[in-house]
Amino acid sequence: MNPPINSYFNNPAVYPFGLRVDEPITMLTDVLVTVICWYAFYKLGKPERKGSIHWLARGYFLTMGMATLLGGLIGHSFNYALTIHWKIPGWYVSMFSVAFLERAAIFHAFPLIRPKLAKFFAVLNMLELAFFLIISVVTMNFLYVMSHAAYGILIVTGGFHGYVYLKTRHEGSRLFLVGVLWATIGAVFFVNIWAISIYFNHMDMAHVLMGVACWYFYLGSKKMLEKPIV
Repeated sequence: MNPPINSYFNNPAVYPFGLRVDEPITMLTDVLVTVICWYAFYKLGKPERKGSIHWLARGYFLTMGMATLLGGLIGHSFNYALTIHWKIPGWYVSMFSVAFLERAAIFHAFPLIRPKLAKFFAVLNMLELAFFLIISVVTMNFLYVMSHAAYGILIVTGGFHGYVYLKTRHEGSRLFLVGVLWATIGAVFFVNIWAISIYFNHMDMAHVLMGVACWYFYLGSKKMLEKPIV
């Protein structure tokens, strides 16, 4: 077995009932995001209007919850007992999740975009997902998972909701933009390795801020479903 992870940037391992659990706070903050996402998935189960945006929004919350749970358990707490390739399921689910979020934003903006341009963005969404799925598994580098998330949340989701908000002042898009802001702040903490302490590090802070972002994405999704653009 590998030695316990106990550096400045990782929570010290704990041993409940003799079982080694690495990075326990990081795992718990991952689970926090899972709880928020699955709560949103449940609450969005019976909207007044159903359609593509409905199943895309629910798909995002379902898969993001799965991704963060896998990340907490496989990527952090019990990674010492597994090979690096066990990270792939969590990576893939998270990239599909971000793609759902992107596609929901694109579909939300469809009525404000020329049909050919809307179709182009819908196809581009699938192509960029395929690219990042392939390059991440070929290189086994988490950098590409992060790059996909940054592109999908900040550029695509933020861009389309920003466009919709400028055109219509839609409350759902405003809430999504707030969520994108929180997600971006979380990414800044993660990339710069800003840690409060060994017991609440940069990953823990990023997870909590991502949880806040997901809550705003949920509120924004409710508004999108209540008042679609026509």
